[in-house]
Amino acid sequence: MKISIAQALKEKQRLAGEIACLWQLFLNENSCLATHKRKIDVKQTLQTIEHYTAKLVELKTKISLANQGEHLANMQRLDAVKKQHAKIAETSGSEDPERDCHGDLIERTAVFSEGRLETMRQQLRREADALQDKIDAHNARVQIDFETPLK
Repeated sequence: MKISIAQALKEKQRLAGEIACLWQLFLNENSCLATHKRKIDVKQTLQTIEHYTAKLVELKTKISLANQGEHLANMQRLDAVKKQHAKIAETSGSEDPERDCHGDLIERTAVFSEGRLETMRQQLRREADALQDKIDAHNARVQIDFETPLK
């Protein structure tokens, strides 16, 4: 069955959630009092977990292959640049005076002012938003083959 990447991403979340629930059932029912009647077939539940996990790996692989390309690489680039921007010291002078090992005042000066850095950050946000719109359109348009085990 053909589904869009957007649908595949939702299916991935549903499948992961179902696997987590099945693991919890398995853990709760695997070991119990001898007089307790189990609510599930534990062996069958483990087989289902293994089947769903294999399907999840298949789905993640297909999503990854369908998403290879410049949009994803550009988004990763933007994320890396935004992280570096967050580390940039924005001020000149010294709000909390620092001194070197001889007691001399250390004065700092910034090449890019706080206002200029904020303008650069806004540009990065706009670029990331535009790229996310392209990714969303790609995810809605591109389809992959996947048969869900969930019904």
